[in-house]
Amino acid sequence: MESKLTSTNIWPPTIILALASAMLIWYTELSSSVQDIIYWMPYGLAAVTAMLAILFNRRQLIVVVLVNTFSYWLIVQYLQQPLDVPQAKLAFTLVCLFIPCNMVLNLLIKENGSKTLRACLHYWLLIVQVVVITSVINYLSLDAQPLIESWFAPRPIDGLVISSGALAIVTLCLVIAFVRLAHRPTSLTIGLFFSFVASIFPLAFLDREAISSVFFSASMLIVLYSGFRASHELAYRDELTGLLGRRMLFERLAGLSKNYTLAMVDIDHFKKFNDTYGHDVGDDVLAMVASKLDQVEGGGQVFRYGGEEFTVLFKGKKLDHAIAFLDDIRDLIAATPFAIRDKSSREKASKSARKENTKPHNTVQITVSIGVAEKSSQHANAEEVIKDADKALYKAKDKGRNIVVG
Repeated sequence: MESKLTSTNIWPPTIILALASAMLIWYTELSSSVQDIIYWMPYGLAAVTAMLAILFNRRQLIVVVLVNTFSYWLIVQYLQQPLDVPQAKLAFTLVCLFIPCNMVLNLLIKENGSKTLRACLHYWLLIVQVVVITSVINYLSLDAQPLIESWFAPRPIDGLVISSGALAIVTLCLVIAFVRLAHRPTSLTIGLFFSFVASIFPLAFLDREAISSVFFSASMLIVLYSGFRASHELAYRDELTGLLGRRMLFERLAGLSKNYTLAMVDIDHFKKFNDTYGHDVGDDVLAMVASKLDQVEGGGQVFRYGGEEFTVLFKGKKLDHAIAFLDDIRDLIAATPFAIRDKSSREKASKSARKENTKPHNTVQITVSIGVAEKSSQHANAEEVIKDADKALYKAKDKGRNIVVG
């Protein structure tokens, strides 16, 4: 549902990573005062991100802050010495396991707020890990050396510090995180994935001066940006369908002066359907139609306009281009059977009875009518384009519905 909106959100994290890489190149040329700022920057960004996460009730952001802050502290506290030192080698091994395992777990656990029981259990899991890791480093460094040499010996090849075993675990976690991102590419999951990527660089190339300060700062900046972006989208998104709402539509249109096509989509006979089957089933219809509309190709972006109406915006596209893709999506909706389920006694019934009651009793065909208008010199503003698309929509209704009129 959110993929078309958030695919462009890949660029800001990518730019942050590129700037972090460039900063490493120029780091030695910076003044000592600037270098001191960079050294403390991960802690400052952690504090800002934590406040944002608490304000917007985001457990996933809090977890990233905790993981990154503790990992950076471990590197600063124990890894400012050769890796041949037993304590440093153990600390490096543990941080190489701590970051990927917790980052991928954070992505997989569904966000449900920062103060829920699930969130509190997650925080306690992190606290237990912090206590155990710190205790093991301080008291069991020598005892752990045989295991490290067998499975997690650092510097397997020239230029790479992370061990082959830890690299395999990191790679597996990155693949799982990427699959999660591909399944649900929201602003937040994109940010969490790229934050994970940023936190891996210090593990792979620990020998580079200031790499931990720079890339943990980059990781914090990425989740900070993603948190702001996700909160902004939440304010503009329709809760029922998951689509952007009318407010965002008009903001997008305000930035377009020419070269776009706009379609108004209306569910046929929706009021009659709502009166017959009830508002709960009507909401299911809206959600189904929204999910199908969001599959439109050709560069279309879908908005919930209000009621049973949706808007599809094709930036930089001509009328004929838009009509072809809109007709495909109209066909898809008409070809998708909608099952009417009896939910009246679901709450009171037993588990087996609930399963029986929620089976389809009958299916109905849902269709939409679509009116399309292209921005031209005759339109003084976006409202006039919408009016022309509405006129085309009325023509589609008059012609028998379930058609596209431009």
